[in-house]
Amino acid sequence: MKEKNEQKVSNFNNIGYILKLLWEASPFRIFATIFRITAEQLFYVFFFVYLTQYIFTAIETNSSYYELILFIGFGCICHIGIHILSAWYTYYTARNDPKIYKHIFDKIILKAQDMPLVKFEQPDFYDKFTRALDEAIDRAFKTLDSIARICASAIAVLCTSMIIINVDWILLLFVFFPVVSSLLVARASSKLWYQMSLEKTRSNRVVGYTKRIFFEKKYAGEIRLYNIKELLFRKHREAFDNLYEIDVKIRKKLAIYSIINQLVFYVLMFFGSIIYIAYRTTSGNDVLIAPYIAMINAIGAVSYNIEGGIREVIELTKQGAFIQNLREFLEYQQENKQGRLIPIAEPIDDIELRNVSYTYEGAKEPVINNLSMHIHKGEKIALVGHNGAGKTTIVKLLMGLYQVTDGEVIAGGNNILNYDSNEYYQRFGVVFQDFQIFALPLVQNVLMKSPINEQEIKRVEEALEKAQFGEKLRELPKGLDTMLTKEFDEEGMGLSGGEAQKIAIARIFAKDYDMAILDEPSSALDPIAEFNMYNNMMEVAKNKTVIFISHRLSSARMADKIYMLEKGRIIEQGTHEELMTLNGKYAEMFNLQAENYREEEAMKYE
Repeated sequence: MKEKNEQKVSNFNNIGYILKLLWEASPFRIFATIFRITAEQLFYVFFFVYLTQYIFTAIETNSSYYELILFIGFGCICHIGIHILSAWYTYYTARNDPKIYKHIFDKIILKAQDMPLVKFEQPDFYDKFTRALDEAIDRAFKTLDSIARICASAIAVLCTSMIIINVDWILLLFVFFPVVSSLLVARASSKLWYQMSLEKTRSNRVVGYTKRIFFEKKYAGEIRLYNIKELLFRKHREAFDNLYEIDVKIRKKLAIYSIINQLVFYVLMFFGSIIYIAYRTTSGNDVLIAPYIAMINAIGAVSYNIEGGIREVIELTKQGAFIQNLREFLEYQQENKQGRLIPIAEPIDDIELRNVSYTYEGAKEPVINNLSMHIHKGEKIALVGHNGAGKTTIVKLLMGLYQVTDGEVIAGGNNILNYDSNEYYQRFGVVFQDFQIFALPLVQNVLMKSPINEQEIKRVEEALEKAQFGEKLRELPKGLDTMLTKEFDEEGMGLSGGEAQKIAIARIFAKDYDMAILDEPSSALDPIAEFNMYNNMMEVAKNKTVIFISHRLSSARMADKIYMLEKGRIIEQGTHEELMTLNGKYAEMFNLQAENYREEEAMKYE
């Protein structure tokens, strides 16, 4: 019982939360919606109940024809007014709702940028984010409409009940049982709808993902060259079949509930009230028939509005459960923040991992295990090791994209949790191995914003030159204004893997950073291009700290210090010469790569 009460309070709070978001975006939208729906409901009461009663009574009592015409004319004017109001409301919402959409969407996107990267690697959280993004606007407007209809129904029920009581209060009893039936059915239906939505989330994602794969260019080659299309078709069919099974299962129950509700509605309310009215008007009492005929509409109106109001209350409960996803997402607070944030010193001179361990959520073993590392300003650091050694995880911990499980990351003399995350991120120039090229002009892809002056454009040109993209740039008719990818422009430039990597690397050259991190950025470059790229990087970053990960150990020779990693631990460290002298795992890996490279070169000339 306590849990149910808490759930009701939670749903009520969620409704208040979404109304607050709407109020922030457009207060008048709330008033306009409530006024429009209430006006329509009151007009229906007037037209189908009061006007009907007035006309039949006027005919039965031979009232003034002139008064009857005036009253009908007044009803027609109200009818026209309601249509004008509805047309204005449609126009108003068409102009106003995009502002509300932008307000809520901006909040979601800005919050998503503040979320720890690891959250997006958790399926449950990603499902919640997807639901928040896909349903937020729709749920907000549905919640507002439900509140407006509840208000309108309450006023309509009150007005209609007063009309019924004025004729015969016993008629209200025929409304009671249909209302109770509707309440029970609506409550059960609400739970089923929410259950269906939750059960469908994962399968909807699979359907969306597989559908996207068949239409996106980057997947086209593999799909045509391999038999993976059969696997993807099977995944799509399985997900689609699962959606169908969920639909059938839930809708069978909903159909049964609906049949029960309709039986109660028509037997008890409709036929029961007609039998009673027939009795009252034929029992010999001196009563007018006209008001009782109008009461059939009145009873239907009361029942309809009470049933509709209850249905909207249940709908609000359902919306409250969905809004909880949005609220949890927007109110998420990053853990382990240590009090008030402090400004970052200019620049970050050194960065240190102190006894750091990190375990992915749901994993049993840590991927980084009690690791310590101190990197000083201007040092060139290479992280090497086999796949799964923890190299990428380390750089994400250094940048604050992941939060340590144990230990701490110290930058500029302070725990990085004491810094504003976005301000801290700006201290790094980064190229990940899974970097992305955006459907934007070349200049914006490098600068990651729109240039504001000629100096920034010059900086982009120099960055592309250092990234060995200068020759290609000079061949482009539109130069820096060339649109990348054909997503929105048929004349957009398609990039090879090497060209894309050069553009990604140019982002570092164009940015004013304290520390550069290159996570295998040169996998699509040939050895000579990779050597030149690293040479340029070391030349430009003479007084900057550079951390790079590369499977080609020939590049590691440029580093001031090399860390050899295995299973989340540092097993060797030192310069290239020191590690070769040590003749350990690093030397073994380096010699193996050198031998393979010599064999490949020999085969070219055979």
